[in-house]
Amino acid sequence: MQRYLWQQADGKRHVYDTTRHRIQAEHSFTALCGETVTPRTERGDLTAGLWFDGECPVCTIALAKALGWPMRELADLAHRFTWSPELLARLAEILHCTSGEVAELTGARTVDT
Repeated sequence: MQRYLWQQADGKRHVYDTTRHRIQAEHSFTALCGETVTPRTERGDLTAGLWFDGECPVCTIALAKALGWPMRELADLAHRFTWSPELLARLAEILHCTSGEVAELTGARTVDT
């Protein structure tokens, strides 16, 4: 089995570590972004091919980092997203970076939450 997989939960597609979690409906798990989320059966979160929610930007960058992407490619990927102050703070925590390093990585494209 792959180490990291995507799972829709709580309105986003999140990444989880398969060595730490076995995904089940109505059971919370901690995604790579650090959020604790719960896949719901009534939303179709566990139905293959029916994921309409966007990916979690923090999970996306955390996965790329875990897979060994170089910083230049991480920055290119990060520029695809619009970052709220909350997401920037969470990304800094997950990547163990300063807020300045994360602002540089993401291009500091922010919106108010």
